[in-house]
Amino acid sequence: MFQPIEENVSVYKKVVAQIQEMIMHGELKKGDRLPPERQLAEMLGVGRPALKQAISALEVLGIIRSRQGDGNYITADTVEVINPLAMQFYLKNGKMDDILEFRYIMEVQMASLAAAKITEEEIGEFQALMDSMKEAIAGGADLKTRQYYNNLFHFRVVNLSGNQLIRLIYSSIMDLVSDQIRQTDGMYFYESHLKIFEAIKNRNPKEAAYYMAEHFQNKFPNYQYYMDVHAL
Repeated sequence: MFQPIEENVSVYKKVVAQIQEMIMHGELKKGDRLPPERQLAEMLGVGRPALKQAISALEVLGIIRSRQGDGNYITADTVEVINPLAMQFYLKNGKMDDILEFRYIMEVQMASLAAAKITEEEIGEFQALMDSMKEAIAGGADLKTRQYYNNLFHFRVVNLSGNQLIRLIYSSIMDLVSDQIRQTDGMYFYESHLKIFEAIKNRNPKEAAYYMAEHFQNKFPNYQYYMDVHAL
């Protein structure tokens, strides 16, 4: 059962750890609804701000899902709840810029590899994704839809690299990537992805890396030095 939280440590971290432990012990199961926030805060002996911070952390980690007007639900089961990399990142107060920089270091090179390795069959599959993305954007895609296609696009590039370790690492941070995308969704969504796709389709590794770097630079102005690193 829920236990009062000690006050001598970061309160929200304790809330996160307690809910994770309850899932691991089977006290909370996938699909369970948490008590209303006011009631849960009283049960845990914590303030509402700390509880909200913990719920936000758990949502980023994919452990719970908040449904507006309905409450907070457990969305992970015992085998899904532990993601050491994402958990440690969040609990160590990692910044969104850390995720961005990691993505830049990895994805620029992955775009280059994808251009070098892509097959005719994979070009066709990638083209189908781009056509679907274009149709969604033309139809006035909302943020959630843009985020969906953004995730698909970048994971497709990583998959095309053919590197299983990179695939596993990227999969393990998808929740973090999604959260970062939600906060930084920019203009020219389709156009910037199209440049990267065309370079990969044309099997031009240098252009693929350049346009992936440009994609980051356009969306995140603080990272303009990327273009100096990957100039054509």
